[in-house]
Amino acid sequence: METVAVVGYDDFTEEYLGGRVGTREDVRFVPALTRQEVIIEDGGFPFEARLDLAERRSREAGASAVITYWDFPSSLIAPLLAERCGYPYASTTSVMRCEHKYWFRKEQAEVIGTPRFCGFDPFADDPLAEITLDFPFWIKPVVGHSSMLGFEIARREDFDAALAEIRRDIGELTKPFVYPLGRVDLPEELARRGATMCMAEELISKGEQYTIEGYVHRGEVVVYGAVASMREPNGHTFSRYQYPADLPRETVARMEEIATKIITRIGYDGCPFNMEFFLEPETGDLHVLEMNSRLSQSHSDLFHKVDGQPHEVLAVELALGRTPRWRRGAGRFDLAAKCFVRRWEDGVVRRVPGEAQLAALHEEQPETLVELKVAEGQRLSELPEQEEYSYELADLFIGARDEAELLRKKDRAEAILDFEIG
Repeated sequence: METVAVVGYDDFTEEYLGGRVGTREDVRFVPALTRQEVIIEDGGFPFEARLDLAERRSREAGASAVITYWDFPSSLIAPLLAERCGYPYASTTSVMRCEHKYWFRKEQAEVIGTPRFCGFDPFADDPLAEITLDFPFWIKPVVGHSSMLGFEIARREDFDAALAEIRRDIGELTKPFVYPLGRVDLPEELARRGATMCMAEELISKGEQYTIEGYVHRGEVVVYGAVASMREPNGHTFSRYQYPADLPRETVARMEEIATKIITRIGYDGCPFNMEFFLEPETGDLHVLEMNSRLSQSHSDLFHKVDGQPHEVLAVELALGRTPRWRRGAGRFDLAAKCFVRRWEDGVVRRVPGEAQLAALHEEQPETLVELKVAEGQRLSELPEQEEYSYELADLFIGARDEAELLRKKDRAEAILDFEIG
């Protein structure tokens, strides 16, 4: 029996990986850290203390491997834990090359084209003078999480307003990165500028957005799926993630080629990844948005519905040093999506769907999963990690024969669930 430690252990680990779907009977899972223990609170995140705790639990459980499917801080706790315990995993330096947005662009620029970009010190006397781009451009911290403190800048007034917010909040935002940054050999410029460094880059295409999911095993990059990120009419807000993406094989092959060049450059190996792209519909040009040193848990049920297994099983096989095997089309549906139930105005949640409504939906759509994101009494504008344009009430994971059926199921599910916002 192999024991795998999980950074961010949650109900999903119990239900999906704990023997019910797709995993081997000779594997058991133990929490290195629970999901609650890897959430960054307002008071910051005790990175080193959590890493120590994860090491102690993993050793006591007799673990021989570690996985995670969550964003920072889990994405950097996992390689550091593997380094301490001698588990197979991508190197901490290669993971940091993904997490550090400026470092990633520098490495990307060595092998493929990239938007123009530059670094700047938000606490300099005149930070705008350090930016070598013309308006408009995007600014963001080089390390961070949940897309916080990212701003589109069209004029000097936008920059001044954004800079005020960055100066106020960047210290708390980037504090959790100080410890892991100190565990890798940073290039001189990055080491000198520290965790509060920011960057500006040209606006990347606002074309269609896609994510490829893949893994690297002994230097070989394998892409096993492409997911479409569908948007609302405002062009910014995601309406759903849909798998498989309606893309020509040639386009997916070009994405895989680009990913292989970047991944080989940064030295990433032995773990899953996903890479986000913008596709220009008119020209077919591809632009890399970012790479994540983990798989996306948001896509897991989509793969389960279409291919018959959650893709976390690949992370498990890699962690145990095994060669992954992926089967396609073994699920019950031809198409699946994670659909977002949103509200566009602020308000207080007066009622959320109760057991009767959830049961009614289950009777009508037994394969549809519901993840509620709000509770009674919450004010929407006070919810954490929300986008600028809307508030997320629930996520629906739906399988269908085709897109028309998928959208009918989504509309019907929203009608049955019926939130009350006052």
